[in-house]
Amino acid sequence: MQHIYISFLDNTVFELFYYFLWWSVFGWFMEVIVRTLETGGFENRGFLNGPICPIYGFGVIMITHFLAPFKETILPLYILSALICTSFELFVGILLQKLFHAKWWDYSEERFNYKGFICLRISLLWGIGSVLVICVVQPAIEKVVAKIPFLAGNIFAAFILVILAIDISATLSDIRQFNMSLKQIDNIASILREKSIALGENISDEVLNLNAKYEKLSEQIKSSRLVKAFPTMKPLNYTNTFRIIKSKLNNKFDIDDYDEKYENTKLIIENKVPVKENK
Repeated sequence: MQHIYISFLDNTVFELFYYFLWWSVFGWFMEVIVRTLETGGFENRGFLNGPICPIYGFGVIMITHFLAPFKETILPLYILSALICTSFELFVGILLQKLFHAKWWDYSEERFNYKGFICLRISLLWGIGSVLVICVVQPAIEKVVAKIPFLAGNIFAAFILVILAIDISATLSDIRQFNMSLKQIDNIASILREKSIALGENISDEVLNLNAKYEKLSEQIKSSRLVKAFPTMKPLNYTNTFRIIKSKLNNKFDIDDYDEKYENTKLIIENKVPVKENK
């Protein structure tokens, strides 16, 4: 890795890997700290299971190399950093939505946002952080990486790459399972509603079994790491079903959510809630 030189980035693959690794891990820690201050509890942030947020690693490599000529002029550096980081965040957000049919973060409640992917407040913070990274932190990181022994560094890099490959595979599997569970919940909810309307309070064993499966799948969704890591995530498919599950998770359950489309038989069994007929 140390002998493979990337000319347009003016670094070897060895150097780029360790810059990427440092900033990806650092970004994960920052995300966790911010979220801990917001909620008062630890949450494993990031797309992957491990303590790493690759978007930060790629982002820092991009701005440190492309904006190096502006290092001595703070205002242009700040403006360009904010623009590039915001554009990158928008690109990644749209890409993830296209690939996995979900919006992984949502700034819709922020002022001056664009479709929930980006917003002015975060863009301004990106600019400040980028200036500090380029002018202060990255030069120190480069000195540390230059001292890493090549043999040990290559062995460690190979180990990390294997772990990353496993993590990516596991995450893709989790996303697939998450979407399958949502689909099953949505289908069961529709069946429950139809059977509840047909039977009234004469609940059959089949309905009870379906309801038990509904509750089990809902608990799996609520305990999913993806839901905790991305609290504003919005799946594009089965949106209403996910909203109902999240409302119960946040103790903001609104019975009207179930009255129209997703009647939960458990409400009939435990609370004797009347089922509204279709109008």
